[in-house]
Amino acid sequence: MSLTRRALSKMAFCTSRLGANNYINVSAKDVKTLDINYNEEMRVLLVRADLSQRDLQPRDRATYITTLAKSDQFYCPKDVREKMELDTGDLVKYLLIPADEFPGLNDGPVRDKLRSVFTDVEADEPEYPDEDRPSRDTEMASFEATMENSGQITISKQYMDALGLIKGDTIDIIVKNPENGEAEDMSLEIGTGNRVTVQKPERETLGLEQPDRPDVQVLVQVPDSVPEA
Repeated sequence: MSLTRRALSKMAFCTSRLGANNYINVSAKDVKTLDINYNEEMRVLLVRADLSQRDLQPRDRATYITTLAKSDQFYCPKDVREKMELDTGDLVKYLLIPADEFPGLNDGPVRDKLRSVFTDVEADEPEYPDEDRPSRDTEMASFEATMENSGQITISKQYMDALGLIKGDTIDIIVKNPENGEAEDMSLEIGTGNRVTVQKPERETLGLEQPDRPDVQVLVQVPDSVPEA
């Protein structure tokens, strides 16, 4: 079977919505079509599906590499969400293909049809390098932390390891200002340095709109969408 036919036979096409955890559901039929194991890499073409009022623009399309989670979902990275201006509940169309079925735009006899679909996919590598996921000991942890003036909070390695988290995971987190008792429930992505960032509107709600590195109380819960080691 040719590279093109083999790749096309394992492509999954569907429409879904961006979840509150920044993951997108994959139908059971598409999971079967992909024929890959959980946590194996796949290439994603994501296109906005709610553009009835205007034509498709370059910003409405993105390609990147990710993995299939055990929850039959795949992650939509922050840079993709920002580029496509995606919010929770937005409708998207996805095209998925196992990474090993499509070795790369510069490797082998890749047909024009596939080349046009995945243009620039090699430039959209994951924001974070691969790292080993620690074994999970608990689904929830609470601790005190110092919030930087930028809204960043560091999750120490102790809690990252206990929760089985790595950079790029999106967690459910509650941040509480102990001074006034205000608390905010958010879904935040773990970035470089194991930091999450509380945005300005949430800091204002917490009474920390002009912080001077205040101490906050933090509760982290691991959503089902985050895979285990």
